[in-house]
Amino acid sequence: MTRSVSLERAFGDGASVLDDTTFRLLVLANINGAIGAVVVSPVLEGLAGPYGIDGASLGLMMSAFTAPSIVGIPLAGAIADRYGRKPVLIASLLLFGAGGSALAFTTNYTVVLALRGVQGVGYSGIIPVVITSIGDVYADAEETAAHGLRFSSSALSQAVFPAFAGALAALSWRFPFLLFAVAFPIAGLVYVGLEEPSSTPRSDGGRPATRDTGAYVRAVLSAVARPRLGAVLLALGVPAFVWITFLTYNSFFVVEVLGHSPLYASALLTVLSLVNATTASQAGRVTAATDGAFRPLVAANVALAVGLGLFALAPSIPVAVLAVGCVGVGFGLSFSLLRNVVTDRVDAELRGGVVGIGESIIRLSNSVGPLVTGAAIALLSPGRGFVASLRWTVLVVAVATGVGGVAVIYVAWRD
Repeated sequence: MTRSVSLERAFGDGASVLDDTTFRLLVLANINGAIGAVVVSPVLEGLAGPYGIDGASLGLMMSAFTAPSIVGIPLAGAIADRYGRKPVLIASLLLFGAGGSALAFTTNYTVVLALRGVQGVGYSGIIPVVITSIGDVYADAEETAAHGLRFSSSALSQAVFPAFAGALAALSWRFPFLLFAVAFPIAGLVYVGLEEPSSTPRSDGGRPATRDTGAYVRAVLSAVARPRLGAVLLALGVPAFVWITFLTYNSFFVVEVLGHSPLYASALLTVLSLVNATTASQAGRVTAATDGAFRPLVAANVALAVGLGLFALAPSIPVAVLAVGCVGVGFGLSFSLLRNVVTDRVDAELRGGVVGIGESIIRLSNSVGPLVTGAAIALLSPGRGFVASLRWTVLVVAVATGVGGVAVIYVAWRD
C-alpha cells in the first residue's frame, strides 16, 4: 500500500497534498497566523505587574494585534496579487516574528502595544497569502483537502501553543513571547524551498501583465459584487461571530453560571480545538461524499447554531462538552469549505485581493462581536440579572447566526 493511498484513506480524496513540499511549507507558515492571540491569552493576567498597569488595560494587547489586519489583510492580498505571494509571505513572517519576540525585552506598555501592532501587520500577510497560494497550486479534491488540512493545523496549533505558553510563563513572564521567534526559521525555509505559487502572467518586475492599479481595484470590487461570490464572503463572518462569542463568554459560563474553576474553561477550549481540527481534516472526504459544499455548509451552520444554543442553556459541564463538540464540527466544516469556495470562484490574478477581503470580514466580525453582545448583556442585566442576560444573549446569537448563515449559503448557491 502506497503512502498516498494511506493518506487518502485517513483524510479523504486529495490528502496526498501532505506529501507535497509546497503544502508543507505553507502549513508551517500558517502556524504563525494561528498563534498570534492564543499565546498571549493565557498569560495576560500575569502581565499587569511587569507592565505596571491595571488588568482592564491588558485587553489592549489583543486589540492592538487584531486592529491592523482589518485594513492590512486586503492590502496584503492586493500586494501579493501584484508582486507575488512568496515575497509578501516572507516579509510578513519576519514582521510577525520580530514584533512578537521583541515583547520579551520591554516593560514599556506603549512599546508593547506598538510591537503588537507590528505583529498584527505581519499577521495580515500570512493567513490570506497561504489561503490564496493553496488556491493557486491545487484544484478540485486536492484544493478542498488542502484547505481542510490547513485549517486543521490551525486548530491543533491553537490547542498546543497555549499549553507551552502557560508552562513557560511559570518560569518567566518573558519566555512565552519567545515562541513567536519560530517565524524566523520558517521564513528561511520558505525563502529556500517555496516556489512562487502564483500562476498569474507577469512582466516588468513581477507586476501582473496588462493591469494597472485602478483596473485591478475595479476588477476586485466587481468580482466581490457578484452575489454568488459576495454571499460566500459574507458567510465567512458567521462562524467568526460564533467563535468570538464563545471565546468571550466561555469562562463566564463555566465559572459564574456552572460554578466550576477556570480549568474547566480551558478544557472546553481544548475540546473545541480538537474537534475543530479533526472535522477540518475530513473536509475533502465530506465534499466528495455529498457532491459539493452546499449541503455540508448548511449542516455546518445548523451545527454552529445548535451547539451555541445548547451551550447557552447548558445545566452542566457534560452538556457543555456536547455543545462545544457540536460547535467544533460547525467550525471545522464552515471555515475550511468557505475558504475553498472563495479561492475556487475567483481568477488567479484577483485571488489575493478577494481572499484578503474575506479574511478582513472575519476580523471585522471578531471585532464587532464582543461589542454587540456586551451591549446586549448590559441592556438586559438590570431587569434580568447577569446570568439570565448572558444566557438569553448567547441564545439569540445562536438563532440569528444559524438563520443568517443558512440564508447567505442559499444565496451563494442559488442558480
